[in-house]
Amino acid sequence: MSAESSTITVRLVRSFEHRNFRPVVYHGVNLDQTVKQFINFVQKDVPSRAGLPPPFKNHKYGT
Repeated sequence: MSAESSTITVRLVRSFEHRNFRPVVYHGVNLDQTVKQFINFVQKDVPSRAGLPPPFKNHKYGT
C-alpha cells in the first residue's frame, strides 16, 4: 500500500443545542493510519492549537 495523504475537516462540537462548534482542518493526513490513531492525534492536538478559544481547548470530547 502506498502512503496516501488527504485533507480532513474535524468538527469540534461543544453543544448541539446551542450550535456551538468549530471546524478544524488537518492537511496531509495519512490515510493508512487507523481511526483510533487519528482520534488520538486530534485529542492531543486540540489543546495546543493556537486558533481555538479556551473553551474548545479544555472541553473533554467524546467520539
